[in-house]
Amino acid sequence: MTDDLDRALRATLTTAARQAPDVRAGLLNRVEKARRRRRRVRMSAAVAAVAVAVGGTGAVGGLLRSDHDTPPAATTAGDLKPVSLARLGAPVKLRERWPDAVRNVPGRLPNGRVLEPVALLDGGTLVGATTSSLQKPDKLWSYDLDGRKARVITDIVVPGGSKIFASDFAIGQGQVIWWLSYRVNGRDTVEIWGAPLAGGTAHKIIGMRGDSITTLLIDGDTIVWGMSDGIHKAPLSGGASTVVPGTAGYEIVSWPWIGSPVYDGKAWPDVLYRSLWNERTGERRKAALAPLKGTWSCAVTWCVGSDPWKRTMTMQRRDGKAGKTLPLDTPASPMTLSVIYDRFIPYFPEGLRTRTHVLYDLRTGKLIDTGIPRTNEVLARRRNDRNPQRFIQNEAGTALIDFSKIP
Repeated sequence: MTDDLDRALRATLTTAARQAPDVRAGLLNRVEKARRRRRRVRMSAAVAAVAVAVGGTGAVGGLLRSDHDTPPAATTAGDLKPVSLARLGAPVKLRERWPDAVRNVPGRLPNGRVLEPVALLDGGTLVGATTSSLQKPDKLWSYDLDGRKARVITDIVVPGGSKIFASDFAIGQGQVIWWLSYRVNGRDTVEIWGAPLAGGTAHKIIGMRGDSITTLLIDGDTIVWGMSDGIHKAPLSGGASTVVPGTAGYEIVSWPWIGSPVYDGKAWPDVLYRSLWNERTGERRKAALAPLKGTWSCAVTWCVGSDPWKRTMTMQRRDGKAGKTLPLDTPASPMTLSVIYDRFIPYFPEGLRTRTHVLYDLRTGKLIDTGIPRTNEVLARRRNDRNPQRFIQNEAGTALIDFSKIP
C-alpha cells in the first residue's frame, strides 16, 4: 500500500469516527504507525510534491477535533465573501504564462532504473534516489540532464532492524543529509546521515533515541529537525544536539517559523498551527479566524479550511482579513487541503473530473492550470514550506513546479 492510500485511509477513518460508534482503541495510532513504516523517500528542504489520494472514498475526512482545543475568538475576523466559479474565470495556463516555472524531468536514469527526484539544482542537475526494493533507497544519484550522464553520489547504509529507511533528503552547504530509524534489543534509534554532493562515503552525523523525525533541513552550518519533544539543532559537521527551549508541541511550518498545535495522530485541532513562533527573531503570531465547522490549516500568512456541510472551501489571512469561500465538490480534510508556498491552494473547478493540477492563487485571486495531468492525487504543503520545488509523479511521468518563478 502506498503513502497516498495510507493518507486517504486515515482521512476516511477520521470522518467515520464522527459518524459511527466509538473507534476501537488504538486504531488510528496503528494506521499512523503503519504509515510511518511505509514512508520511505521524503524530500525535505529541497523538494518533492506530496501526493494524497482524494477520490473514491465518498467521505469528508478530518473533522475530528481535540476536546481541549476550542474555536478561536473571531471578534477581529472579517466576513467571508462567497466567490463563484464564474467570477474566477478561465484558469491562467502556467506553461504559457510562466514557462520557467514548470518542466518535465526524467523518471528514469540512463541505465533504466527508476529515479525518485529530490531536487533540481542550478545548472540542470537532478538529484534523486533509487531503490533496491519497495521504497527502500539504496543509492543517491546526480543526473546531468543536458549531458544525460548520471553518477552515484553515495551508497545509502541500511542498518539492521530498520523501521524507516532513508527519508527526508535535504540539501545545503554542498551536502545531502537524510534520516532513518531502526530497533535493536527493543530500543528505537533515529540517526541522521550525510554525504558530500560531489560524491563520497556516507557517514553518520548524529544518533538519538526515538522512532521518527517530522522535518529535516539544513540552515547554514546547522541541521534542524523536529521530533515529538521539540525542535532540535546540531552542527552539520557533527557534534552534540540541543533542543530549542519551549518548542515541545511545535512543528516546522516554514523555517524559521514553527507552529502549534499540531496533529497528534488522534485528532485534528480546530486550527492547525494557530500559533506561530519565529525561532530566529522571537516574533509570535496567532490566527484570528472566522468560525468554521471544519478544521483550519494555516501557513505563515494564509489559512484554508473546508465546510463539508456547505461544500465550500474557506480562505482567510491569519490576521482575519481577506476572507472568502469557493464552491467545493471534492471531499477535503487537512490532509488534502493546505496552503502551498504560503500562496497557492490546490483546487478542482470540475470536482474529481478535473484532469490537470489546478491552483488557486491567494495573491491574485486567479486560477492557474499547471497543465500537469492528475491521476487521483492533489498537491499538498511541504513540511518545510519555504522550499519552492514540488515534484509530481504519476502515470503521466515526472514534472516539477518551481513556485518561486511565478511572479
